[in-house]
Amino acid sequence: MLGAPRSCGEKLAPPLIRPEHGPTIERMPPGSPRNRRRRHERSARLRGAVRAHAPRLLLAVAALGALGPALVRADAWARHSPRFALRAVQVSGAQRASEAELLALGGVQPGTNLWALDAAEVARGMAGHPWVRTVSVRRSLPDTLYIRVEEHQPAALAVLGELYVVDAEGIPFKRLSGADALDLPLVTGVSREEAARSPEESAARLRTALALIDAWSRVVQRPPLSEVHLEEGGFRAIDADGQVVALAAGPVDAALARLVRVRTELRQRGLSAATIHLENRVRPAWVAVQLAGPAVADRAAK
Repeated sequence: MLGAPRSCGEKLAPPLIRPEHGPTIERMPPGSPRNRRRRHERSARLRGAVRAHAPRLLLAVAALGALGPALVRADAWARHSPRFALRAVQVSGAQRASEAELLALGGVQPGTNLWALDAAEVARGMAGHPWVRTVSVRRSLPDTLYIRVEEHQPAALAVLGELYVVDAEGIPFKRLSGADALDLPLVTGVSREEAARSPEESAARLRTALALIDAWSRVVQRPPLSEVHLEEGGFRAIDADGQVVALAAGPVDAALARLVRVRTELRQRGLSAATIHLENRVRPAWVAVQLAGPAVADRAAK
């Protein structure tokens, strides 16, 4: 019933909670005799604990004081002991960065004292190798050093004033040298000034070229892609036979599948194209073909 009384033990909805349902708390003045007695008892217990443990605490402090100089002497001995001289190096993950190059960059020589070696500092030095993406260094006392390397994976060559090797993330990580011996597609259309001014934006543009290179290898395959020229709103892809394929920016798998069909039809007709246009955004299915001259057609037929 609406008028029925509620007991204080019953759970009430928040709007029905009244002050009289709260617990009764006995508050005592701060300076009351009972509070003074409690403070005195706590102080007495604390003094008793200190008196009981003081001898052991003093012994522990004395032991640590005596141990300090011994630890210093042990560290000094280990830093000069032949026991911790470097005798073995284990390198994993390095294909292009040699062990000798890594050790030289890290300032590590045969016989280096491993006890005194700063592994983090050695890793920072080794990270200066152009092929090294990440590196970790670990000591295994008494005489072994473990080096774990993750290298950049070359994906293309970019013309940025000079030829640079570009990894799968679109980062030009080193200048091409004669020792690299890389046969990779060329990417043009990004200037050296642009790469220096906006490295992240340049890397993003280079990644679009890498996506085209990957799609070409999956969908078209032959002949292989020789060059990708980045343009405003798209690409110009040039294959190993010199044929130019114009493509719009964005996903290219469907356009490349059309390219395969167009090439097949041209071969069946005995024709060859110098340029195939697949960049029509309004009508993506439309293809425009510029036929090659006799010399180009003969070369393509071979």
